[in-house]
Order: sequence, then C-alpha cells, then structure tokens
Amino acid sequence: MKPTFIACGAIVAALSFPPLSVAQETPTYFDGVIEKLSEYGYREARLVDTEARRVVAFDRYGSEVSMTIHPRNGSIETWDYVSIRDR
Repeated sequence: MKPTFIACGAIVAALSFPPLSVAQETPTYFDGVIEKLSEYGYREARLVDTEARRVVAFDRYGSEVSMTIHPRNGSIETWDYVSIRDR
C-alpha cells in the first residue's frame, strides 16, 4: 500500500505546478508595465515585490524611484524616491 500513496502524492504534486517551459514562455503582466515605463523614460525597471506590485526604476534624472502599480490598468498608484538624498 505504501507505493500507492507515494505514487498518488507524486501525481498530485505534478498537477499542482505548471511545467517550467510554459511558465517561462508566458509573458507576465509586469513585463508590459516595465516596457511602458521604459517608453516613458525610466531605466533599469525591475519588479521587486509581486504581491505588493512594487517596481523600482531610475527616472530620467538618475534618481531611483519605487512605484506601486495598479492591478488592473497598470497606472502608477504610489511613487516615492528610494534614497533620501534624491528628495
């Protein structure tokens, strides 16, 4: 009976996670947001916290800024400097 339980557990685990190749090929919502930020002059934009929807990038003046992105329309909800020196 033990092999049956192990096999069932392996099947459940395999069904719980998407294949790695599919996950890597699927464009994410934040890829589009980062592309738009680049169009508006932000450099080196990167996602730092998916759950908080926080993106960090350098603005056109070289200051590093942290932004919270709206979950539906991709607009910037909050914006603040990362370094106190830039304020």
